[in-house]
Amino acid sequence: MPNSHLPPDDADVTREARATGADQWARGLWYCALPAARLKAGEMVAETFLGEPMLFARKADGSVFCIRNQCPHRGTPLHYGEFDGNTVACPYHGWRFGDDGRCTLIPSLVDQGDMNVDRIRCGAYPCVERQGLIWVFHGDPDIPADAAPPEPELFPGFEAMPAKAAIQLVYNAPFDEAAFGMMDAAHIPFVHRAWWLKRKAASLRLKEKQFEPYGHGWRMMPHAIPNVTPFHRLLGGQVTTEIQLRLPGFRIELIYGDRHRILNLLAITPIDENHTQMLQALWWTMPSMDWLSPAVAVLAKRFLSQDADIINKQNEGLAFGRRQQLIADADTQMRWWLQCKKEWAAHRREGRPFTNPVPPATLRFRS
Repeated sequence: MPNSHLPPDDADVTREARATGADQWARGLWYCALPAARLKAGEMVAETFLGEPMLFARKADGSVFCIRNQCPHRGTPLHYGEFDGNTVACPYHGWRFGDDGRCTLIPSLVDQGDMNVDRIRCGAYPCVERQGLIWVFHGDPDIPADAAPPEPELFPGFEAMPAKAAIQLVYNAPFDEAAFGMMDAAHIPFVHRAWWLKRKAASLRLKEKQFEPYGHGWRMMPHAIPNVTPFHRLLGGQVTTEIQLRLPGFRIELIYGDRHRILNLLAITPIDENHTQMLQALWWTMPSMDWLSPAVAVLAKRFLSQDADIINKQNEGLAFGRRQQLIADADTQMRWWLQCKKEWAAHRREGRPFTNPVPPATLRFRS
Protein backbone atom coordinates (compact mmCIF):
# COMPACT_ATOMS: atom_id res chain seq x y z
CA MET A 1 0.00 0.00 0.00
CA PRO A 2 1.53 3.37 -1.01
CA ASN A 3 2.41 5.93 1.65
CA SER A 4 -0.49 8.34 2.10
CA HIS A 5 1.78 11.38 2.35
CA LEU A 6 3.17 10.96 -1.19
CA PRO A 7 1.44 11.96 -4.44
CA PRO A 8 0.42 9.02 -6.65
CA ASP A 9 3.20 9.64 -9.19
CA ASP A 10 6.23 10.06 -6.99
CA ALA A 11 9.13 8.97 -9.20
CA ASP A 12 10.21 11.97 -11.22
CA VAL A 13 10.92 15.35 -9.65
CA THR A 14 10.67 17.00 -13.08
CA ARG A 15 6.93 16.21 -13.04
CA GLU A 16 6.55 18.61 -10.12
CA ALA A 17 5.91 22.27 -10.93
CA ARG A 18 9.59 22.93 -10.33
CA ALA A 19 10.46 26.59 -10.80
CA THR A 20 13.36 27.73 -12.95
CA GLY A 21 15.31 30.94 -13.13
CA ALA A 22 14.51 33.75 -10.72
CA ASP A 23 11.03 32.26 -10.10
CA GLN A 24 12.63 29.56 -7.96
CA TRP A 25 13.33 32.07 -5.17
CA ALA A 26 10.79 32.77 -2.45
CA ARG A 27 10.16 36.51 -2.32
CA GLY A 28 8.68 38.56 0.48
CA LEU A 29 10.92 36.96 3.13
CA TRP A 30 14.12 37.71 5.05
CA TYR A 31 17.35 36.02 3.98
CA CYS A 32 20.60 35.63 5.90
CA ALA A 33 23.22 37.72 4.12
CA LEU A 34 26.42 37.48 6.16
CA PRO A 35 27.80 37.13 9.68
CA ALA A 36 27.66 40.45 11.50
CA ALA A 37 31.32 40.10 12.52
CA ARG A 38 32.34 40.30 8.87
CA LEU A 39 31.14 43.91 8.57
CA LYS A 40 33.24 46.32 10.63
CA ALA A 41 32.33 49.93 11.41
CA GLY A 42 33.12 52.20 8.47
CA GLU A 43 33.46 49.27 6.04
CA MET A 44 31.49 47.93 3.07
CA VAL A 45 30.93 44.39 1.77
CA ALA A 46 29.68 43.76 -1.78
CA GLU A 47 27.60 40.65 -2.46
CA THR A 48 25.21 39.43 -5.14
CA PHE A 49 21.99 37.93 -3.77
CA LEU A 50 18.82 36.93 -5.64
CA GLY A 51 20.47 38.06 -8.84
CA GLU A 52 20.94 41.64 -7.63
CA PRO A 53 24.12 43.55 -6.69
CA MET A 54 23.96 44.52 -3.02
CA LEU A 55 26.30 46.67 -0.98
CA PHE A 56 26.25 46.22 2.80
CA ALA A 57 27.80 48.88 5.02
CA ARG A 58 28.13 49.61 8.71
CA LYS A 59 27.87 53.26 9.68
CA ALA A 60 30.05 54.97 12.24
CA ASP A 61 27.25 54.60 14.81
CA GLY A 62 27.25 50.79 14.32
CA SER A 63 23.99 50.51 12.36
CA VAL A 64 23.92 48.56 9.09
CA PHE A 65 22.28 49.25 5.75
CA CYS A 66 22.12 47.78 2.26
CA ILE A 67 21.87 49.65 -1.04
CA ARG A 68 22.01 48.55 -4.66
CA ASN A 69 25.64 48.28 -5.68
CA GLN A 70 25.24 50.25 -8.88
CA CYS A 71 25.38 53.99 -9.46
CA PRO A 72 22.28 55.14 -11.39
CA HIS A 73 24.42 57.68 -13.25
CA ARG A 74 26.69 55.44 -15.34
CA GLY A 75 26.25 52.03 -13.70
CA THR A 76 29.57 51.81 -11.85
CA PRO A 77 29.64 49.45 -8.82
CA LEU A 78 29.63 51.61 -5.70
CA HIS A 79 31.87 49.31 -3.67
CA TYR A 80 34.85 50.68 -5.63
CA GLY A 81 34.10 54.08 -4.13
CA GLU A 82 34.58 55.70 -0.77
CA PHE A 83 32.54 55.26 2.40
CA ASP A 84 32.83 58.04 4.97
CA GLY A 85 30.91 56.14 7.65
CA ASN A 86 27.63 57.69 6.58
CA THR A 87 27.37 57.96 2.78
CA VAL A 88 28.88 56.07 -0.16
CA ALA A 89 30.60 57.91 -3.03
CA CYS A 90 30.74 56.52 -6.57
CA PRO A 91 34.37 56.24 -7.77
CA TYR A 92 33.50 57.59 -11.25
CA HIS A 93 31.99 61.02 -10.60
CA GLY A 94 31.70 61.21 -6.82
CA TRP A 95 27.92 61.02 -6.57
CA ARG A 96 27.04 60.25 -2.93
CA PHE A 97 24.24 58.03 -1.62
CA GLY A 98 22.79 57.67 1.87
CA ASP A 99 21.58 54.58 3.70
CA ASP A 100 18.16 54.82 2.01
CA GLY A 101 19.70 54.83 -1.46
CA ARG A 102 18.93 58.51 -2.07
CA CYS A 103 21.51 60.72 -3.73
CA THR A 104 22.85 63.39 -1.37
CA LEU A 105 25.43 65.11 -3.58
CA ILE A 106 26.44 65.51 -7.23
CA PRO A 107 29.84 67.30 -7.15
CA SER A 108 29.75 68.36 -10.82
CA LEU A 109 26.63 70.49 -10.32
CA VAL A 110 27.52 74.17 -10.13
CA ASP A 111 24.39 74.87 -8.13
CA GLN A 112 22.96 71.94 -6.16
CA GLY A 113 19.59 73.65 -6.42
CA ASP A 114 19.54 73.23 -10.21
CA MET A 115 17.92 69.83 -9.80
CA ASN A 116 16.19 67.85 -7.08
CA VAL A 117 19.16 65.60 -6.24
CA ASP A 118 17.40 63.55 -3.56
CA ARG A 119 14.91 62.26 -6.12
CA ILE A 120 17.73 60.22 -7.64
CA ARG A 121 18.06 56.76 -6.04
CA CYS A 122 20.32 53.79 -6.50
CA GLY A 123 17.86 51.61 -4.59
CA ALA A 124 17.90 50.17 -1.07
CA TYR A 125 16.93 46.93 0.65
CA PRO A 126 15.55 46.53 4.18
CA CYS A 127 18.48 45.33 6.27
CA VAL A 128 18.81 44.55 9.99
CA GLU A 129 21.28 42.94 12.36
CA ARG A 130 19.86 40.24 14.61
CA GLN A 131 21.48 37.44 16.64
CA GLY A 132 24.92 38.09 15.16
CA LEU A 133 23.69 37.89 11.56
CA ILE A 134 22.89 40.52 8.95
CA TRP A 135 19.54 39.94 7.27
CA VAL A 136 18.22 41.38 4.00
CA PHE A 137 14.61 41.45 2.84
CA HIS A 138 13.72 40.78 -0.77
CA GLY A 139 10.20 41.75 -1.74
CA ASP A 140 8.14 41.58 -4.91
CA PRO A 141 8.62 44.09 -7.74
CA ASP A 142 4.93 45.11 -7.54
CA ILE A 143 5.14 46.02 -3.82
CA PRO A 144 6.48 49.53 -3.03
CA ALA A 145 10.11 49.43 -1.93
CA ASP A 146 9.36 51.55 1.13
CA ALA A 147 6.60 49.23 2.40
CA ALA A 148 7.76 48.16 5.85
CA PRO A 149 8.40 44.39 6.02
CA PRO A 150 7.87 42.43 9.23
CA GLU A 151 10.84 41.73 11.46
CA PRO A 152 12.80 38.55 10.68
CA GLU A 153 11.61 35.50 12.61
CA LEU A 154 14.27 34.95 15.26
CA PHE A 155 15.48 31.77 16.88
CA PRO A 156 13.95 31.50 20.37
CA GLY A 157 16.25 31.12 23.34
CA PHE A 158 19.16 32.89 21.63
CA GLU A 159 17.65 36.32 20.88
CA ALA A 160 20.35 38.49 22.50
CA MET A 161 23.28 36.22 21.69
CA PRO A 162 25.72 36.65 18.76
CA ALA A 163 26.73 33.52 16.88
CA LYS A 164 29.65 31.66 18.44
CA ALA A 165 30.87 30.51 15.03
CA ALA A 166 29.75 31.37 11.50
CA ILE A 167 31.07 30.55 8.03
CA GLN A 168 30.02 31.20 4.43
CA LEU A 169 30.54 28.99 1.42
CA VAL A 170 29.35 29.27 -2.18
CA TYR A 171 27.81 26.17 -3.77
CA ASN A 172 27.89 25.80 -7.55
CA ALA A 173 24.25 24.80 -7.43
CA PRO A 174 20.78 26.26 -8.05
CA PHE A 175 18.75 27.19 -5.01
CA ASP A 176 16.70 23.97 -4.98
CA GLU A 177 19.73 21.68 -5.16
CA ALA A 178 21.32 23.49 -2.19
CA ALA A 179 18.04 23.16 -0.29
CA PHE A 180 17.83 19.44 -1.03
CA GLY A 181 21.25 18.97 0.54
CA MET A 182 20.00 20.44 3.84
CA MET A 183 17.26 17.85 4.20
CA ASP A 184 18.98 14.80 2.71
CA ALA A 185 19.99 12.48 5.57
CA ALA A 186 20.75 9.55 3.27
CA HIS A 187 23.95 11.11 1.88
CA ILE A 188 25.67 11.59 5.24
CA PRO A 189 27.47 8.22 5.60
CA PHE A 190 28.68 8.41 2.01
CA VAL A 191 29.78 12.05 1.76
CA HIS A 192 30.73 13.16 5.28
CA ARG A 193 33.53 10.75 6.12
CA ALA A 194 36.33 11.50 8.58
CA TRP A 195 38.32 9.66 11.22
CA TRP A 196 36.08 10.94 14.02
CA LEU A 197 32.91 9.81 12.22
CA LYS A 198 32.33 6.08 12.53
CA ARG A 199 29.51 6.00 9.97
CA LYS A 200 30.02 3.58 7.08
CA ALA A 201 27.75 2.60 4.23
CA ALA A 202 27.67 -0.93 5.59
CA SER A 203 26.44 0.19 9.00
CA LEU A 204 23.33 2.13 8.03
CA ARG A 205 20.65 2.20 10.70
CA LEU A 206 16.90 2.34 10.32
CA LYS A 207 15.49 5.77 11.18
CA GLU A 208 11.83 6.43 11.87
CA LYS A 209 10.95 10.09 12.42
CA GLN A 210 7.69 11.94 12.97
CA PHE A 211 7.07 15.19 11.10
CA GLU A 212 4.43 17.90 11.29
CA PRO A 213 3.68 21.16 9.44
CA TYR A 214 5.37 24.07 11.19
CA GLY A 215 5.19 27.74 10.16
CA HIS A 216 6.31 28.19 6.56
CA GLY A 217 7.65 24.63 6.44
CA TRP A 218 7.80 21.61 8.72
CA ARG A 219 9.71 20.09 11.58
CA MET A 220 10.99 16.76 12.76
CA MET A 221 9.19 16.59 16.06
CA PRO A 222 11.18 16.81 19.32
CA HIS A 223 12.58 13.48 20.44
CA ALA A 224 15.22 12.16 22.81
CA ILE A 225 18.70 11.66 21.36
CA PRO A 226 19.16 7.87 21.16
CA ASN A 227 22.96 7.79 21.59
CA VAL A 228 23.94 10.39 24.19
CA THR A 229 27.67 11.25 24.03
CA PRO A 230 29.82 12.84 26.77
CA PHE A 231 29.41 16.13 24.89
CA HIS A 232 25.62 15.86 25.04
CA ARG A 233 25.82 15.28 28.79
CA LEU A 234 27.18 18.82 29.16
CA LEU A 235 23.66 19.99 28.30
CA GLY A 236 22.24 18.22 31.33
CA GLY A 237 19.70 15.46 31.55
CA GLN A 238 16.87 14.56 29.18
CA VAL A 239 18.69 15.72 26.03
CA THR A 240 16.20 16.38 23.24
CA THR A 241 16.54 17.46 19.63
CA GLU A 242 14.30 18.79 16.89
CA ILE A 243 14.92 19.96 13.33
CA GLN A 244 12.92 22.68 11.58
CA LEU A 245 12.97 23.43 7.86
CA ARG A 246 11.26 26.57 6.69
CA LEU A 247 11.16 29.09 3.89
CA PRO A 248 13.02 30.87 2.47
CA GLY A 249 15.83 28.38 3.19
CA PHE A 250 16.53 27.59 6.84
CA ARG A 251 17.44 24.33 8.53
CA ILE A 252 17.32 24.88 12.30
CA GLU A 253 18.58 22.13 14.58
CA LEU A 254 17.91 22.58 18.28
CA ILE A 255 19.55 20.37 20.93
CA TYR A 256 18.62 21.07 24.53
CA GLY A 257 18.89 19.56 27.96
CA ASP A 258 17.75 20.81 31.33
CA ARG A 259 20.85 23.06 31.71
CA HIS A 260 22.04 24.23 28.27
CA ARG A 261 21.02 24.56 24.62
CA ILE A 262 22.69 24.42 21.21
CA LEU A 263 21.36 25.85 17.94
CA ASN A 264 22.84 24.89 14.56
CA LEU A 265 21.59 26.97 11.62
CA LEU A 266 22.06 26.27 7.93
CA ALA A 267 20.78 29.16 5.81
CA ILE A 268 20.80 29.26 2.02
CA THR A 269 20.59 32.49 0.04
CA PRO A 270 20.46 32.44 -3.77
CA ILE A 271 23.23 34.33 -5.57
CA ASP A 272 22.09 33.73 -9.13
CA GLU A 273 20.42 30.90 -11.04
CA ASN A 274 23.41 28.58 -10.66
CA HIS A 275 25.06 29.61 -7.38
CA THR A 276 23.84 29.61 -3.79
CA GLN A 277 25.41 30.83 -0.58
CA MET A 278 25.40 28.47 2.37
CA LEU A 279 25.80 30.15 5.74
CA GLN A 280 26.25 28.03 8.86
CA ALA A 281 26.02 29.59 12.30
CA LEU A 282 26.10 28.02 15.75
CA TRP A 283 25.03 29.25 19.16
CA TRP A 284 25.36 27.62 22.57
CA THR A 285 24.68 28.63 26.15
CA MET A 286 27.87 27.16 27.63
CA PRO A 287 30.37 30.06 28.09
CA SER A 288 33.06 27.60 29.16
CA MET A 289 33.02 26.20 25.61
CA ASP A 290 33.54 29.52 23.81
CA TRP A 291 37.26 28.81 23.37
CA LEU A 292 36.26 26.07 20.94
CA SER A 293 34.72 28.53 18.47
CA PRO A 294 37.69 28.57 16.02
CA ALA A 295 37.86 24.77 15.94
CA VAL A 296 34.09 24.52 15.43
CA ALA A 297 34.35 26.92 12.47
CA VAL A 298 37.09 24.79 10.89
CA LEU A 299 35.06 21.59 11.26
CA ALA A 300 31.93 23.27 9.93
CA LYS A 301 33.80 24.52 6.87
CA ARG A 302 35.14 21.01 6.24
CA PHE A 303 31.63 19.58 6.52
CA LEU A 304 30.16 22.11 4.07
CA SER A 305 33.12 21.71 1.72
CA GLN A 306 32.30 18.00 1.45
CA ASP A 307 28.79 18.96 0.35
CA ALA A 308 30.21 21.47 -2.14
CA ASP A 309 32.48 18.79 -3.58
CA ILE A 310 29.68 16.26 -4.14
CA ILE A 311 27.53 18.99 -5.72
CA ASN A 312 30.34 19.71 -8.20
CA LYS A 313 30.40 16.00 -9.07
CA GLN A 314 26.60 15.99 -9.39
CA ASN A 315 26.81 18.93 -11.80
CA GLU A 316 28.83 16.79 -14.22
CA GLY A 317 25.85 14.48 -14.53
CA LEU A 318 23.19 17.19 -14.55
CA ALA A 319 24.94 18.84 -17.50
CA PHE A 320 23.36 16.07 -19.60
CA GLY A 321 19.85 16.70 -18.26
CA ARG A 322 18.20 17.62 -14.98
CA ARG A 323 15.90 14.62 -14.80
CA GLN A 324 16.02 13.21 -11.26
CA GLN A 325 14.02 10.60 -9.37
CA LEU A 326 12.91 10.92 -5.77
CA ILE A 327 12.03 7.96 -3.62
CA ALA A 328 9.88 7.43 -0.56
CA ASP A 329 10.56 8.03 2.28
CA ALA A 330 14.13 9.33 2.14
CA ASP A 331 13.36 12.05 -0.43
CA THR A 332 9.88 13.05 0.71
CA GLN A 333 11.10 16.25 2.37
CA MET A 334 12.38 17.44 -1.01
CA ARG A 335 8.88 17.18 -2.37
CA TRP A 336 7.57 19.10 0.63
CA TRP A 337 10.09 21.83 -0.14
CA LEU A 338 8.83 22.22 -3.72
CA GLN A 339 5.21 22.19 -2.54
CA CYS A 340 5.86 24.85 0.13
CA LYS A 341 7.54 27.14 -2.39
CA LYS A 342 4.70 26.69 -4.84
CA GLU A 343 2.13 27.51 -2.14
CA TRP A 344 4.15 30.52 -0.95
CA ALA A 345 4.22 31.98 -4.47
CA ALA A 346 0.49 31.33 -4.90
CA HIS A 347 -0.50 32.95 -1.61
CA ARG A 348 1.54 36.07 -2.48
CA ARG A 349 0.10 36.23 -5.97
CA GLU A 350 -3.49 35.70 -4.84
CA GLY A 351 -3.32 37.83 -1.69
CA ARG A 352 -4.54 35.10 0.65
CA PRO A 353 -3.15 33.39 3.77
CA PHE A 354 -0.44 30.76 3.37
CA THR A 355 -1.84 27.23 3.66
CA ASN A 356 0.85 24.79 4.70
CA PRO A 357 0.75 21.82 2.27
CA VAL A 358 2.84 19.51 4.48
CA PRO A 359 0.83 16.73 6.18
CA PRO A 360 1.71 15.03 9.47
CA ALA A 361 3.79 12.02 8.51
CA THR A 362 6.12 9.29 9.72
CA LEU A 363 9.12 8.73 7.44
CA ARG A 364 11.28 5.61 7.53
CA PHE A 365 14.71 5.44 5.88
CA ARG A 366 18.23 4.18 6.49
CA SER A 367 21.09 6.51 7.28
